[in-house]
Amino acid sequence: MKPEIQTLASTEIYRNRWMTLKEDKIQRADGSEGLYSVIEKNDFVVILPVEQDSIFVVEQYRYPIGERTIELPQGSWELDPGATPEALAAGELQEETGLIADRWQYVGYQKLAQGYSAQGYHIYLASDLRYEGQNLDAEEVGLTARKMKISEFLQLVLEGKVTDATSVTAFLLARAKGLLD
Repeated sequence: MKPEIQTLASTEIYRNRWMTLKEDKIQRADGSEGLYSVIEKNDFVVILPVEQDSIFVVEQYRYPIGERTIELPQGSWELDPGATPEALAAGELQEETGLIADRWQYVGYQKLAQGYSAQGYHIYLASDLRYEGQNLDAEEVGLTARKMKISEFLQLVLEGKVTDATSVTAFLLARAKGLLD
């Protein structure tokens, strides 16, 4: 079966350690040609650190939107591409919140923005938590972590005050699977 779209040529426009931007010349099934911009980024993890009826979140300044946002801890493999998703989740959890989890539960895998990227993310629920201390890197200066009631986080999602799609999807998927009260 012939694919719906064939790539005729691909040009790398830009690359840094986090991403590559490509411009692909394509041919559609009807024979017409066009351009498609694709962002290549590594998969990442998002963590739901839960303690009884509370969840730990991070707040940080997001340059593209010019404001601080509330999100779940998350991160990618740019510095350790050989790490397993669970090992990466454990590292990101400690780095961003200072927490160590003794229990991990895999929630699922989602794609972030499949209209322009194949990047996806693994979702983990972390529990049996203990505090060891944050280990922020240079890009996370100003990141703060805090504990809030799960019901408060849900209310912020419903009010549109948590706008990070990854955090919202991870939270709602975990709730739909009965992992959060």
